[in-house]
Amino acid sequence: MPLTETSIKRPVATMMVFLIIITLGVTGLRHLPIDLLPPMEFPQLTVWTGYPNVGPEEIEQAITDPIENALAGVPGVERIRSGSEEGSSSVSLDFTRGTNLETAANDVRTALDGVRNDLPEDADPPRVWKFDPNNVPIVVVGASSDIWDLQELTLILERDIANRFEQVEGVGNIWIWGGVERIVKVDLRRDRLNASRLSAQDIRTALGAGNVNRPGGNVSVGVREIYVRTLGEFTNLDQIRQTVVSEFDGKPIRIGDVADVSMGYEEFNRLVKIDGKPMLRFGIRKQSGTNTVEVAAAIRAEVERINAERTDLNLFVASDESTFIQRSIDNVRNSAFWGAILAVVVLYLFLRRGSSTFIIAISIPISIIATFSLLYFNGLTLNQMSFGGLALGVGLVVDNAVVVLENITRQREEGKDPVSAARLGTKEVGGAIIASTLTTTVIFLPVVFMQTITGVLFQQLALVVVFALFCSLAVALTLVPMLSSKLLRRQTKPSERTGCFHHYFDRVENRYSRILKTAVQRRGRVIIGCIVLGTTAFLLVPLIPMELAPPAEAEEIDVDLFMDSGTNIAVLSKALDELEAKVRELVPTDWVQHFSTDIRGGRAEVEFSLKEGSPIGTTALADKLRTALDGQIPGADIRVSAQSGLWILRRIFRSGGENDDISIQIRGYDLNQAEQVGNRIRSAIEDIPGVEGVRVGRNTGRPQTNLHLDRDKLAELGLSVREVADAIQMNVGGGRAGSYRIRGEEFPIIVRLRPEDRRNTQSLSNIPLRLPNGEIIPISSVIDPQTALGPPRINRIDGQRITKVTATLAEGTAMGEAVEAIRERVAELSLPPGFSVYFGGEAEEQEKAAADFRLSIFIALALVYMVMAAQFERFLDPLIVLCAVPFAVIGVVPTLFITGTTLNMQSLMGVIMLIGIVVNNAIVLVDYINLLRRTENLPPVEAVQRACRRRLRPILMTTLTTVLGLLPLSIGLGAGAEMQASLARVVLGGLLASTLVTLVFIPALYLTAHDLLDRVKARFG
Repeated sequence: MPLTETSIKRPVATMMVFLIIITLGVTGLRHLPIDLLPPMEFPQLTVWTGYPNVGPEEIEQAITDPIENALAGVPGVERIRSGSEEGSSSVSLDFTRGTNLETAANDVRTALDGVRNDLPEDADPPRVWKFDPNNVPIVVVGASSDIWDLQELTLILERDIANRFEQVEGVGNIWIWGGVERIVKVDLRRDRLNASRLSAQDIRTALGAGNVNRPGGNVSVGVREIYVRTLGEFTNLDQIRQTVVSEFDGKPIRIGDVADVSMGYEEFNRLVKIDGKPMLRFGIRKQSGTNTVEVAAAIRAEVERINAERTDLNLFVASDESTFIQRSIDNVRNSAFWGAILAVVVLYLFLRRGSSTFIIAISIPISIIATFSLLYFNGLTLNQMSFGGLALGVGLVVDNAVVVLENITRQREEGKDPVSAARLGTKEVGGAIIASTLTTTVIFLPVVFMQTITGVLFQQLALVVVFALFCSLAVALTLVPMLSSKLLRRQTKPSERTGCFHHYFDRVENRYSRILKTAVQRRGRVIIGCIVLGTTAFLLVPLIPMELAPPAEAEEIDVDLFMDSGTNIAVLSKALDELEAKVRELVPTDWVQHFSTDIRGGRAEVEFSLKEGSPIGTTALADKLRTALDGQIPGADIRVSAQSGLWILRRIFRSGGENDDISIQIRGYDLNQAEQVGNRIRSAIEDIPGVEGVRVGRNTGRPQTNLHLDRDKLAELGLSVREVADAIQMNVGGGRAGSYRIRGEEFPIIVRLRPEDRRNTQSLSNIPLRLPNGEIIPISSVIDPQTALGPPRINRIDGQRITKVTATLAEGTAMGEAVEAIRERVAELSLPPGFSVYFGGEAEEQEKAAADFRLSIFIALALVYMVMAAQFERFLDPLIVLCAVPFAVIGVVPTLFITGTTLNMQSLMGVIMLIGIVVNNAIVLVDYINLLRRTENLPPVEAVQRACRRRLRPILMTTLTTVLGLLPLSIGLGAGAEMQASLARVVLGGLLASTLVTLVFIPALYLTAHDLLDRVKARFG
């Protein structure tokens, strides 16, 4: 081969080329960002619109409906999901894979511009944001103070501390949780408003008119121009109090006469405690493309600096995602390192020469280091998938070098000089290793066309493995023959091999020769026996549990507490204290790093992380807590979940939002009827083994007062429904009347009835309402209040209302088994007209991924056949080689059963990889058989026996190096190891079985197929 010839003739140039590659790789490694997952663009946009103090049904009608209708025509939209709850609307658009999100975002903004005027005036402008799985807080910092209260601490964090962290290189935005925001409160006194014949809208109008700065233009004074400004904004609270609203009996009525003006705080709606102490938390996000581990380390250093400088507060790191990322990357790196060591040990046992072992072993670091330069120049990161690809490639990258060196060594043993042996030995197997490398790489092409999230995740792993294999091919065709021509100076003979291992291998070789002779003589029995074994293994495949992702050991435990909608924060706090006490009784304090509690949005939670070395795993502890806490808090619904460092992966699979393992969607408009259907489904499935915590989404239960308007009376009085609704919203929910700016700070001015004037529905009936003639009447004149229960949130998919039935899975329960059992139970239920049931979340992604993988397996088989047909220039021999693939299942199925591994996205990816790997040995074997028949004119039986005996050693060497290279990864110990363990186990088991089959079945099949071909030619030739 010209490339090999050049490398042998110019050894210095060859060495320098690879030194350049190593230099680039090492330099690129120093600058590679470290992250948990590959950077990827999730095809989803969300439109969020705030509308304070407005109920879910009104949000649905006034905001969600118009926005959904406007966005339905955006190109590329696959599905529209929405949620309407008190104060906000969110509409999420799921786009088809490959959609340019920048273009899609522009299309969405254009569509929103057309509907903006149809939205309520008081609603916030719709905001568009992309879901980025890596755009989550990497560090959560807790803040407490013995000096400042929470209000002052909030100001300190916003003004000073947040700015300090924003200056840290790589830090993005910061969110403060549990903070108390300051506002200017204008609390209206209803009795004084009525006496003064004023309404809340009058106060709001007066404040807006009296709080204005305006430019006045320029005036010329001599040779100068002077800029004129009108300064009318409030500079102190007294100016607000002195603002004149109107006159009564010739006397001015000021805001201070009818309202209490003060600097206050928003209503308390969130309370965070860590280890029982009230405090604040803030989450810090990193900038896109930055190194998560480095940014987190810089944040930790800044925390220490602030604590050293300030004595009025204390900061501490409550959680740090980089810890798990670093541990998981270190774990995969260590697996790759020990895999490489084991592979080199195997090589030395076979070769028994340091020079030969060195020549092959050097291909591992060169191929891996070269891959780092690929990652750097393509803007990729070191993450679970890319490092996993490197770990998987450790055993594969030596295969080509092993085949080449073994053939060169055989040429030396036959008496050829080093240069001739290197040249001829590489030439004989060059075509075979090129073909085997191509077959291993083309199997990854279908991954490029996968349309699911799973496929996108595997694309970087595929890229890394493919590049590492091509690097190993380049090493095998250039560096290995060059080094062999220089280092393999001493000529050895087979008889000179010494050592226990070689004596043992000689016995194995002789034993194999006898087995092969028998197999050749009894070809039919061998073929039938292999077919029976393969068929049996395939029949056992349905017994293997199936799920989307392998289970991962959790890092945290969340105990969520839900109470009836509308429960105020004081009641929630009391229930949470009781829950925390029970959790502390069940979980010893010395097991836990921190106990955190959080109350917000009608729910509360206890969250804690276990220390390393705890006597119980988090998943098992979560199951124990779920059983022990069930029904322990009266009136509360308690849910326990274990959250691993790979939680973001689950979040991606569940479309970015859902937290439950099982999510059943009941689609139908009538929410009350949908809840009844949900209760029937819950009753039907809650006794299924492994299915726990079955919950029905709440469609009713939030207490509300519906104010029905007397339209005839409104017409008589000259009022519109909008005017009455605005008056109610202003008095009860409050309305913003501008901003109060002082010392660079800006605080909203909120106009609202004082608390004692809006304490109950009876007091609301006296809200003043202005008639067109200026007269003031109580609002009770035109309304009929009725108490009812309303939905806390209305969810929709493609315009259909949905009600969710959710559940969690016990430890060891596979998703596929649970979903199948649930489907059978649900299918037995009769649904009302207009209702249907769908499985969403992870189950939906699992179905899509399974279909994608099935198609990819068929495409991979076709591509492998085409590559081999091009290599052999025949149609029959590739079919013979391809027959080795199905028999890999003989090893895969027992391996999965023994290790308790499920069929998941990782193990299915392993099956795809196996298609390219298992044919390599068969390619080398069949190619050498054809070479002997072509060059030495040997009869088929003799060519088969000689080729099999000569290729036994390289086949066993490549198989054992790959298997032992994957062995540390397949054990699955350490943080995040579950991600790659399933894939490694499949490849390991399948490769072992297929190698044994290849050494016996392929020779028998080759002779049988060629005998049939010769008979056909003789008959029809």
